[in-house]
Amino acid sequence: MNIQQYQDYEAFIFDMDGTLIDSMKQHQQAWEFALQLFNIPYTSEQMLAMSGMPTGLSVEKLLADAHISNIDVAAVAEAKEQRYHQLVNSEVLATPLIEVFEYYRGKKPMAVGTGASQQQAELILAKLGIAKQFEAIVGADLVAEHKPAPDTFLKCAELMNVQPQGCLVFEDADAGVAAANAAGMDVVDVRNLWPANYFVD
Repeated sequence: MNIQQYQDYEAFIFDMDGTLIDSMKQHQQAWEFALQLFNIPYTSEQMLAMSGMPTGLSVEKLLADAHISNIDVAAVAEAKEQRYHQLVNSEVLATPLIEVFEYYRGKKPMAVGTGASQQQAELILAKLGIAKQFEAIVGADLVAEHKPAPDTFLKCAELMNVQPQGCLVFEDADAGVAAANAAGMDVVDVRNLWPANYFVD
């Protein structure tokens, strides 16, 4: 990875799961647990397409696709999140992108813009020991519209006091790439940097 190629940008924004944090295995296992618990059908293609979306919205879409109306969305989402916390608390690993963070730490403002909740993001980043080193952490509950809307990344830019066009976004999901484009920011799709490992059969 050529880290210095990013030096002309004013600031960096990282998605969290699958981009900065290698937590996709835990997310997959948590989803499988919750969806099997409630007998909700799913395919790997569906899960990949929803990567980066908040949990509740993903559950709503799966239920709509399966024409199921008698299951509590909040209960499924809670089961998934509880299982995920159990799994991720045992092990949190950084992706290779941590090298970019470490190289530019203290040199350029950096933020995290994630589909996870604010509390969840802060807990996971704290477990990795880097939460306090970001100018901003923007969870899904801090914005009105989630990815692929630009709100998350625009909020990051605002909190860093940097113009959107000066930001470079690192993302691993179609919704996040679309959000970065909608925000007028350049984006690096990290799926081109290392193999994807989310809901692959």
